[in-house]
Amino acid sequence: QPVERSLARVDRQTIQASIDKGVAWLLANQHKDGAWGTPASNLHDIFAPVPGSQRAFRVASSALALSALLDLGSERKEVVASIARAKAWLIEHHDVRRIRPNTLYNTWAHAYALEAFARLLAVEKDAATKTALLAAAQRAVERLVKWEAVEGGWGYYDFQVGAARPGPGSTSFTTATGLVALKMAADQGVRVPRRLVTKALAVLRMTRRPDGAYAYSVPHRFYPQGGVNKIKGSLARTPPCLEAWIDWGPEAEVTRAKGGVKAAFDNLEKYGHFLRIARKYPIPHETWYQNSGYFCFYGYYYAARLLQYADLDVRRTHAHHIARHLVGMQEKDGSWWDYQLFNFHKPYGTGYVVMALLMARDHVPASE
Repeated sequence: QPVERSLARVDRQTIQASIDKGVAWLLANQHKDGAWGTPASNLHDIFAPVPGSQRAFRVASSALALSALLDLGSERKEVVASIARAKAWLIEHHDVRRIRPNTLYNTWAHAYALEAFARLLAVEKDAATKTALLAAAQRAVERLVKWEAVEGGWGYYDFQVGAARPGPGSTSFTTATGLVALKMAADQGVRVPRRLVTKALAVLRMTRRPDGAYAYSVPHRFYPQGGVNKIKGSLARTPPCLEAWIDWGPEAEVTRAKGGVKAAFDNLEKYGHFLRIARKYPIPHETWYQNSGYFCFYGYYYAARLLQYADLDVRRTHAHHIARHLVGMQEKDGSWWDYQLFNFHKPYGTGYVVMALLMARDHVPASE
């Protein structure tokens, strides 16, 4: 079990150097066709029917890597060329199907493809390409409509029924992930059904606890004392759920969510070692409070997104905390990974972290 390097402080230059190493890894490890990652692995600890699971993982991981390069805003020719290849690949391959009636990893693929399409739409200048991107984004929304759980929102398993309409079993964090992606797409002119949003928000309301944590899933709300449902098990779920409320909620809910931002950051810093300890454990949910390795960088990505809603002093303090932890977990080759997911773990981990560091960087003081 690797130990996080203990960094008491980082400055903007240190963060930028870490970002540069991560970007170099992404550029060096992109396939010629524009995607990232392969299904090659010795992984045996996650249920992942072939080949559909690996197709969904490749789309989601490639979309996250592409999003990181887009957030970089670089005009370097190698970055521009990488984005062009990834864009073409994602437009062609994003529309992945449900793997089996009981397995819906494609919900992650649709959400992160939608994030990437929204970022691409924000900067695309060619009219024909923009039309293709809008069509691809609209298709991703249609897929989220198709695989919406019966109670609303999204999950990635349906072991109870396995019907055409999945569920029950939507998870709070998959639902929040979908809502955040849908808002990004809506801001770029993509049509999002309000009914879809309303039902997803109902899932967040059902899973929200009085202490600010979110139960893992709709069924988990009946087990409030389960470790994964407590604050220390919800550290990675609370930030995206808060952002989803701020994005889509009525005024009272937006106010409530913004009021919970500081507590979410304070809890992440106070108890975040439970996320970082779980990093690289091979079996899901085997560590304290049933945290999984793949919670780690997911949680820090959405925490970094939440910085924009924090007061200035909170933003500065917690941007630094986020940055110093993430820089301290970078691998020697420049990548980040928190859970071995076949050979997709470094692309998705590096994508998450580069984006998180970019969001945190400008709130951290430069060195003197």
